[in-house]
Amino acid sequence: MVELRLEEAADTLRRLPDAEARFRLGLRSAWPEVVRDAVTAYGADGPKVSLGPPSPGAIDRLEATIDWLRWLSEPQRRIAWALASGISVAKLARLIGCHRNTVANRQAAALRIVADHLNEGAPSLAGLAKDGPGRHP
Repeated sequence: MVELRLEEAADTLRRLPDAEARFRLGLRSAWPEVVRDAVTAYGADGPKVSLGPPSPGAIDRLEATIDWLRWLSEPQRRIAWALASGISVAKLARLIGCHRNTVANRQAAALRIVADHLNEGAPSLAGLAKDGPGRHP
């Protein structure tokens, strides 16, 4: 569950609009771009497909999931977020200079830490098993 929520958070963050894009682009003309050659004149680049905006619920879950990362150390946070963002274990292992099994073990440890913190606030099932369902006052 934790891994899926991190992946959803990374996807939601990728789908959010860039609020500063209009400032980086500067002043632009309303006229279309000038076509310099015939190859690019008729859509040779292919269609530009963009992801739709995230739902409000996804944004709320993103904010909650980002709070989970404070329970992790900086290296654990980087590994968990990189893998949730879609970087492969092998590529991340090459980037940080260790074996892919080490990366996978560190990710598993990070996910376990988050799950343990989340389970601390969960109601205990021990009372339900002892008393049985429907016997609570």
